[in-house]
Amino acid sequence: MEREQKHQEVTLLKGTFTAAKSAVVLGFKGLTVVKDTAFRKNIRESKAHYRVSKNTLLRLAVRETPFEVLTPHFKGSTAVATSEGDIVSLAKAVSTFLKDNPAASFKGAILDGKTVSVQEFQAIAALPSRDVLISKLLYLMQYPVSGLAIALDQIRQQKEGAA
Repeated sequence: MEREQKHQEVTLLKGTFTAAKSAVVLGFKGLTVVKDTAFRKNIRESKAHYRVSKNTLLRLAVRETPFEVLTPHFKGSTAVATSEGDIVSLAKAVSTFLKDNPAASFKGAILDGKTVSVQEFQAIAALPSRDVLISKLLYLMQYPVSGLAIALDQIRQQKEGAA
């Protein structure tokens, strides 16, 4: 890789890390192209980004960002998945990938600005997605209103029957 290409890669990575709220560092030694391609597709579907880069370039890119604490994890075969939005979707995609690919490994993560352990990461991945939580909340908010409407309808029917 030429010096100009390295500079462009660092600039691209720096922009990714600056915009991201969360990042997961993975080891991917022994991963097949087919599995890597499938993982990239899942990452895109969760509206996240995935990048394999040289560790030196990753170290330069995270300087002076909240992700600088991930620097010790940039050793060996390294890939980084980042997200600007829903951390649960990112965690689910990465967790599924790790379960399906024993050769891949979790190195470290910062989710929504907080460094998390592998156990915390797995707990977050087990949470329902943001959309599911919102739909459950909306259901719970509508339930009392629909219950009230049913009760009022029954009262109306009783009064009509009595009249």
